[in-house]
Amino acid sequence: MPRIDEQLGLGIAVVIGALLILWYVGGNELMRRRSHRLAIWTRRVLDPLGGTQSIRWLSGQAFRLEVEDAKEPFKALLATGLVESWDTPMIWAWNRWHGRRDLVMLQVTLRKQPLWGLEVYRPGTLLAGDSRHHANQEGWTETPLEDLRVACGGDAPRRLATELIGLLNQERPRLLRLAVRRQGHHLTLAINVPDPNGFEPQAASKLAQRLAERVLRSPYH
Repeated sequence: MPRIDEQLGLGIAVVIGALLILWYVGGNELMRRRSHRLAIWTRRVLDPLGGTQSIRWLSGQAFRLEVEDAKEPFKALLATGLVESWDTPMIWAWNRWHGRRDLVMLQVTLRKQPLWGLEVYRPGTLLAGDSRHHANQEGWTETPLEDLRVACGGDAPRRLATELIGLLNQERPRLLRLAVRRQGHHLTLAINVPDPNGFEPQAASKLAQRLAERVLRSPYH
């Protein structure tokens, strides 16, 4: 019996090992394809905003697109894409449990400086920690807004945050982070894009345009 048990255990270990190798190989190929698909989608989002584009691959599952001399009200844009990890089943399952999907983070430098700063984020997601850290540094008050959290320094920026969230409309479930700052990148928008076919690039471009225009429009500027 011990001999049979040993052989059975060895056989199970071999099968599990083979499955993990197959998952790893297949997962890496899937990540490569998804990252290229996401990069094409992101480029099409940025095309209507003008300027000169350049792309840099950070890894097989991450890239960075930069735009200089963009159209008004933009000055420069930086888009970072990151696809969810598929190379190991444990990490994939953990990410899915925490709502981690393919994402794009758009960081915008505007031609004018916003008057207010604020942070909006979805709790429990990848970028929530960065939002909370920045809010703590600024000494902002944090309050819930349905499924989101808002951090800012008064009633006026909170009203602005509410209006910006309203502009997302049916794309609100995609939102991970929305930030406005007076220095550096003036506007940050991070969204889940698990299926680029379900979110037209032109619609994403118009959304970025509306958000930027609202940030700079009176009475908040």
